Amino acid sequence: MSEANRFTIDEWETQLEGIDREIVRHALACHVRLLAPGVVERVLQDDPIVCGQDNVLAFKTLRGLLVMHYLETHHMAQALGPEQAKAAADTVRAHLGRTLGPWLDKLLPDASQR
Repeated sequence: MSEANRFTIDEWETQLEGIDREIVRHALACHVRLLAPGVVERVLQDDPIVCGQDNVLAFKTLRGLLVMHYLETHHMAQALGPEQAKAAADTVRAHLGRTLGPWLDKLLPDASQR
């Protein structure tokens, strides 16, 4: 089976959504304002200073999930093409936004930092 036929678009979306849901869960566990500028980069650099709550296991898992998200997105782009991969990722983000609603503000920067 070729890479292009490995998953349908819906299956790719489900895969990415599961990863992203876990990213949000772990970001909330260690109080990482994931949507603030530069924070994802700090997490990827293994810099726990971005945590508002000391939770070593959640932070390490969050970092691994961010790497996994990048790799899955890369695989999606290779399998589906960049336009379909972007559309699938946008669908996942929109669904997560509706599903998580009030929790997302905890991932945003403080109003004083905007």
